[in-house]
Amino acid sequence: MEEALTREELYRSIYTHDTIYIPPHEETSGALEVALGCSWHRCAFCDFAKDPFRLIPLEEVERRVQVLARLQPEQTRLFLLGENPFCMDTSRLLAIRALVGRHMPRVKALAMYARADDVLKKSDGELADLAAAGVRALHIGVESGCDSILLRCEKGVTAAQTVEALQRLDRAGIDYFVTVIPGLGGREYSRLHAVETARMLNRTHPKNIWCLKLHLYPDTPLYRQAQAGHFTQMTPEEVLAEERLMLRELTVEDCLFEDTTVLDEYTIRGMLPDQKAQLLAAIDMLLSAR
Repeated sequence: MEEALTREELYRSIYTHDTIYIPPHEETSGALEVALGCSWHRCAFCDFAKDPFRLIPLEEVERRVQVLARLQPEQTRLFLLGENPFCMDTSRLLAIRALVGRHMPRVKALAMYARADDVLKKSDGELADLAAAGVRALHIGVESGCDSILLRCEKGVTAAQTVEALQRLDRAGIDYFVTVIPGLGGREYSRLHAVETARMLNRTHPKNIWCLKLHLYPDTPLYRQAQAGHFTQMTPEEVLAEERLMLRELTVEDCLFEDTTVLDEYTIRGMLPDQKAQLLAAIDMLLSAR
């Protein structure tokens, strides 16, 4: 029956939702849905927290791989969809890798979203096995390096645990791309958020630091905190000044730093440390023009 479907209908048949969330650096990767929702689903700022978590049965994953193989026969890299599919048991991840290898033999690399504690729950041997099987990159929302902010936002991990997780990925040879959220500490914790986040990241080796705009989604705990006066949202200019402080303190190497939502209308992007001065100058120019 699938033979009679159009390409658009085939794509719709392998995804639960109309919109697929995939990191910018994975835009050329094939997207394979293996899970829905987040296994933690408690972060105070996250609009996805209300979505139920479930794993796609392996039989259905195989069907989707077969369809994707027809649609993208030359694909060499897959991004596994789900808010944090790396939480799955290693045996299940390896089983999915085997299914991909059977039907899409050109695929040599897998990437996916993960939480820091997903990494910590796996042994060094498991991480090595996953790296050997082709898990090349994890995209991890670290959000902040300030434990007070992480606790208030119910992130479920500490800055020290995040550092441990990322350093273990370094040893396993798995790349990681991290996101931080400028403004997440509100006006009250702004400086601490910037300095502590830089201090945390300076102990790691991310391939990319992506700054995400904080949005207060209705019906989230952080939105309710703001409504009750317990969280003071910053202006775009204040957020950019905070981001500048974080950037100034960063000493990471061979890392792409980017923010696509600067002052709600600009993008800044550059390699660290080589283009750090240019990035700071661009921020200064934007702030001086306001």
